[in-house]
Amino acid sequence: MSPRDIRAPDAMRPGFTVRCVVLDLDGTCLDAMQRLHPRVRDAVRSAARRLPVIVATGRMYLSALPWARELHIDLPLVCYQGAVVRDIPRATEGLGELFFEAPLAPEPSLRALRVARRHRWHYQAYQDEKLLCEEDRPEAHLYARIAQIPITFVDDLEPLLRRGTTKAVCVIEDAGEVKRCIETMSRELGAAARVTRSMPQFVEIVNPAVSKAAAVELTLGRAGLTLAEAVAVGDAPNDLEMLAAAGFAVAVATAAPEVLAVVAATCAPPERAGVADVLEALALC
Repeated sequence: MSPRDIRAPDAMRPGFTVRCVVLDLDGTCLDAMQRLHPRVRDAVRSAARRLPVIVATGRMYLSALPWARELHIDLPLVCYQGAVVRDIPRATEGLGELFFEAPLAPEPSLRALRVARRHRWHYQAYQDEKLLCEEDRPEAHLYARIAQIPITFVDDLEPLLRRGTTKAVCVIEDAGEVKRCIETMSRELGAAARVTRSMPQFVEIVNPAVSKAAAVELTLGRAGLTLAEAVAVGDAPNDLEMLAAAGFAVAVATAAPEVLAVVAATCAPPERAGVADVLEALALC
């Protein structure tokens, strides 16, 4: 049976006391134009006053931080698909304390770069909260515009990648090439990396042990909580493990079939304030 919209009278409800909420950002809280619906903003702020709310995103820490502050979330941020967990800083600038990091190792980082070069896919790496690119291509500016992060251009990524990278991303605007990139990178990297997708144009390559689920469990564990006690909302393949592990999972109705297959209910897309519907329907705000 297909999951029902969370607003429907016969939609499923949690069979436990919800003790925390976990939210993806892009495609879940934020629409395709990186806008936050006022109802989502107000509902999340209200929920965060009542129980722990965690943001779990593929974004860089510095890209996610302004949204966490806008939502009045003060718990650590799960970023880079779970490769980094870092506290919210008390000051208005700078980084919060890092308490988890699992970067992609040098060998698969370099191998992925060479595969991308061979296929002319735009490839970017991340070190020390910097977005690193070899070529000044439209794909780099597309990503930077969404992330609101400046690009650091370098002549050659290879020397830098000998230190590894927090994650790697291929930005590809053609849907067919995205599919081919995922298949090719998965085959070429094998068990040395995890290849997933966060937004339609972004092929994400991370440490194989990394997932939002693992990082969220680590973060919740500091407060004596688990994902089994959480309501989680997401929309993309990179949310799969998190949604599958959550006590009650909701997906945006436009999510891919494999995402919809692991959730108990659906919600409207972010431009129609679906996250607010979830929090209101479950009396969490």
